[in-house]
Amino acid sequence: MRRDRKSQNNVKRVAIIGADFSPSSLPPATRIRFFASHLPEFGWEPIIITTSPKHYETSVDPENEQLLPQHLWVVRTPALPAAWTRKVGIGDLGIRSLWFQWQALKQICREQKIDLILIPVPPYVSMILGRLAHRKFGVPYLIDYIDPWVTESYWNLPKSRRPPKWPLADALSRTVEPFALRRAAGIVGVSKGTTDSVVQRHPWLKAGIEIPYGAELGDFDYVRQHPRNNEIFKADNYVHLSSVGAYTETMREPLLALFEGFRSGLEKTPEVFARVRLHFVGTSYSSNGRNPYRVAAVARDAGVERYVHEHPMRISYLDSLQLMLDSDGLILLGSNEPHYTASKAFPYILAKKPLLGIFHEDSSVVSIVRDVGDTEVLTFGPGREPMLCADKIRKRLEQMLTADQHESAADWKTFEKYSAKAMTQRLVGVMNAAVGQRGDSSQ
Repeated sequence: MRRDRKSQNNVKRVAIIGADFSPSSLPPATRIRFFASHLPEFGWEPIIITTSPKHYETSVDPENEQLLPQHLWVVRTPALPAAWTRKVGIGDLGIRSLWFQWQALKQICREQKIDLILIPVPPYVSMILGRLAHRKFGVPYLIDYIDPWVTESYWNLPKSRRPPKWPLADALSRTVEPFALRRAAGIVGVSKGTTDSVVQRHPWLKAGIEIPYGAELGDFDYVRQHPRNNEIFKADNYVHLSSVGAYTETMREPLLALFEGFRSGLEKTPEVFARVRLHFVGTSYSSNGRNPYRVAAVARDAGVERYVHEHPMRISYLDSLQLMLDSDGLILLGSNEPHYTASKAFPYILAKKPLLGIFHEDSSVVSIVRDVGDTEVLTFGPGREPMLCADKIRKRLEQMLTADQHESAADWKTFEKYSAKAMTQRLVGVMNAAVGQRGDSSQ
C-alpha cells in the first residue's frame, strides 16, 4: 500500500470498495472502472480497494488493465481461498475477502484523509464495511446497487427453478442489508426500480438516484485498434445474431417469446430464417460455466434448438465487444423484473448493429434505447405477457435479416448524456451532497 500519497488542494478522496475489479470482466468491475476513470475530472481522487486476481474464480483478461487510467491508486488484498471455503458452501468473493478488505480500509482511513466511501454491490456483504468505517472513523458512505440484494423474484418461481441455496441467501440478505444501510448517506443504483425497492424496505433512506452504467466510447476504439480472436463463430454463409450476458430464470418468458417469433419466421419465410444462427454467450453465473445449458433447453422446448448455440462460459469484456462487432445483429434480452437493466445495453448501441430488445415496459433500458433512437424495443407488462410480442419479434427479426446493412443512425448527440463521464458527473453530485452532510458518527 502506498503511504506517501497526498491529496492536492480542493481534491477530495473516495475509497471505492469492489472485491471484483480489473482484470475481471464482470459488470461490477466495469462499473467501478468507468467511475474511476472520470472522477478526477470532477475533483475526486479514487482509491480502489479490491482483491488479488489470484482469488477470482472467474477467468480474467490481463488486457483489461490497458483500459485503466494511468496512476490509478489500487490496493489489492488477499482473500480466503475458494478451495477452502467451498467445503462449507461459501464461494462469494465478498465474504472471502471481507476481513482483509476491512484491514486495508482501516489502514487507509488512518493514513489518508478519506472524504467518502463508495461500495458498488454485488458482492453484497461488502456493504457492511461502510457501516463499520462510519462507526470507527465517521466517514460517510454510499451504496451503489447494480442489482437488488433482497428480491421476491425467486420465491415466485417453482421450487425446481430456484437456486439451490436461495433460502439461505435470502435470509442473509434480509438480516445484513438493514444493518449495513442504517447509517448510509444515501444509495444510488443502475435503475430507479432497483433503488425504489430498497427504499421501500428501509424508509429511513432518502430516494435513491438512478445512475445507469453509461457508455465508454473509447473501449470500442481500443478493440478496433487491437482486434480479438472471435471464438464463438467464424465468417461463413450464416447470419449470426448474438446475445451476450447471463441468463436467469426470470428471463425465461421473454426468451420463449423470442424463440416463438423465430419459429414462426421459419414457417413463414424459411429462406430468410433458416440461414440464421442465434448465439447466447456467457449465460451462466457459474465460475466454470458448467451449469446446464438452460438457454439450449428452452430452445428445445420451442423446437428451434438446431438454430441456437449456447456458450455458458463467460467471455472477457473485450471479447464481448469483439463479438458484437463481428455479429450481423444483436439481441438484448430483458427480464420479468421491472427493475432489470442490462449492463450491455450501451455497448450494444455503440456496436452500431441492427438490434432487437425485449424488455419489461418499466425497465429503464426502454426509455434509454428509445431516446437514442434507430432501434426497436418490444415491451411487455401487466396483462401483456411476453408471448404476445412473438409476431412483432418475427417481423423485427425479418426486417433485421432482409434490410441492407447500414451503420446505425442513432442520435449520437443525445447519446452523450449517457456516457460514462456523464454518469460519473451524476454520481459526483450525490457524493458532494453526502460529504456536505457529514456529521455525527455515533450509532
